[in-house]
Parts: sequence; structure tokens; C-alpha cells
Amino acid sequence: RRPLEAEGRVTEMTGAMQISSGTALLRAAFEPSGSPKWLVHVLKTHRLDRKHGIDLEVIWLKDQVKGSLQSFEIALQEGTADLVDIDWISIARHRARGLPITAVFPYGRIVGGLVAPHDSPIRDLRDLRGRRIGVVRLLDKNWLIARAACQKLYGFDPQEGATIIEALSKSGLVQLLEGGQIDAAFQFWQLIPPLVATGRYRQVLDVQDLIRELGVKGKIPITLFTVKEAFAREHPSLLQGFIGAFCEAAELMKADDGIWEEIGREALGGAEPRVLSALRDSWRSRVMISWNEEIIREIHSFFEALVRLVGSEVLGLKDIPPGTFSTAFAR
Repeated sequence: RRPLEAEGRVTEMTGAMQISSGTALLRAAFEPSGSPKWLVHVLKTHRLDRKHGIDLEVIWLKDQVKGSLQSFEIALQEGTADLVDIDWISIARHRARGLPITAVFPYGRIVGGLVAPHDSPIRDLRDLRGRRIGVVRLLDKNWLIARAACQKLYGFDPQEGATIIEALSKSGLVQLLEGGQIDAAFQFWQLIPPLVATGRYRQVLDVQDLIRELGVKGKIPITLFTVKEAFAREHPSLLQGFIGAFCEAAELMKADDGIWEEIGREALGGAEPRVLSALRDSWRSRVMISWNEEIIREIHSFFEALVRLVGSEVLGLKDIPPGTFSTAFAR
């Protein structure tokens, strides 16, 4: 097959390859509009991948959906990437359908929010009735969580009580909002501060808060770093190295405001100071560097709540298959 169209170099190698420095190559696929770009910038600038015994090569894939799969999911499935970050609902769904992938470490509570024009009457989920609501796709984690919260808090399913429009990309969703074709949008979190900074839009709610409304007391990840099971089995040291490099980069980004000034200049193309501050604070509230069986039990409890509220048919699976999560590579 032809590899997916990418903004970076797509390698055709399979598995891990030893390179001259004594480190081993790990290919990761991310979207250039996502926050992993900032993390990769810090990790590579500070040579944290080499420090932890790996050479991280990143494939930047365009934000697009083909069929029911996003571009980075296809890259993992087809073998053009070894590692991606995906939400655990999708991971479980893929695994239930026969794709042997497993989540090895959390990225964090990577969820978005509801955005509306500044003068919109929409103030909370109750106001979605009769409105045109934009989503990236119907299976997007933000929309699934919003549907569950709306049913628990207000007793109706916005999928039935509103007009839902799929954009099939985050950039397409912005275009729908700016063009007035929708009344509000469930947008990915990192694209919200730039919209709010224009003065034309405001954030109605954060999906993080909806997760708490659904009974989650602690912090659970939504998006996790994921690989094929065979890769995890054959290259445990690569995954341990990546997790070590990720955690060290995340700790630097949590502690050092100066690093964010560098991210703003070099990875965000000169973001406005107020936008950069909002992105920094929001990222810090979402990233996670701990992973254990207790967190996995909390995820299972949250999944059970989603099943009760929206149903297994909507989620695309009845339960989380065994092997969906692994703590074998955590520090």
C-alpha cells in the first residue's frame, strides 16, 4: 500500500533498527496540530531520547479521517509507525475488532471543550437542544462523554435533540464555526485558546469537568501511547526508553516557564503571550506521568458509567478487552 500522506519523512522500516550511536530507532506518528508537537520539541532539543537510549523519529501526519480511522491510527495499523497516542475508547474498540494493540503509558487527560460565539445564548449542555453542533466525528471521545453527561445531568441525548454535523477534521470544525454553519463546536483543547483570543468566541465548558460530573474522583487518562502487542513484546527496552524520555520532558515542561517561551517561538510559530500562557496552564493540568493498576481500575469504572448512559452500541463495544492496557513498561 502507499503510505499515508505525511508532512515529515515516512520510513518503510519495520520494527526497531539499531543506529550508529548505540541507540535504537522508534517511529512515532502524531498530528502537527496536536500538543505532542511541543513535547517532541522539548524531548529532541534536550536530547532526552538519546539520554534514554532511543532515537525518536516523528512522522507528522495530516489531520484527516479515512473511513472510521484517523490518519495516525492507520499508520499504526499499516506499520508505518511504531507508536501513536489514541484515546482508550478507540484502543479498546480496535482491540475488540481484532487489531492487537495495547496502551503502554498515559499521555494525559487529553479532552477538549465546547466553544460558541461570544454572544451565543449557549451556556451549558442544556442549551444544546435544537442547536447545530459541530464535532470532529460522532465517535470522538469529547462527543461521547458530552452525550453521557447530558443524559445524566439533564435527561436527554443531544444526539437526538440537536443537529450534529461531523467535520472529520479539527481544522474543518474551525471552518464550520467561523463560517456560521454551526452554533457551537466540541473542539480539541489546544485549538480553543487561539479561538477565544480573537474575542469572537468563548469556551462554554471543559470536557474535563464533565468527566468529574460522571463520577470520576481521581485523575484518569483519556489518551495513551499505544503500540502493537508484537512490538511491545519484541522491544520492551525501546518503550521503557520512550516512557523515561517522555516523563523527563513532561517534568521539565511542568516546572520551567522558560521552556514554554521557547515552545512559543519555535514550535508554535510565535504564539501571543496570553495564548501561550493558556496553552501552558491547560497542558499542565492534563498531562500525566503516573501509571498503575489503580488508574486502570478507575478507567474501567468510568467505562461502565459510559455504557449505562449511552449504551454499548454507541460506544462500539460492550467491554474493555483484556490486554488493552499494560503497566509492564512504566517506571
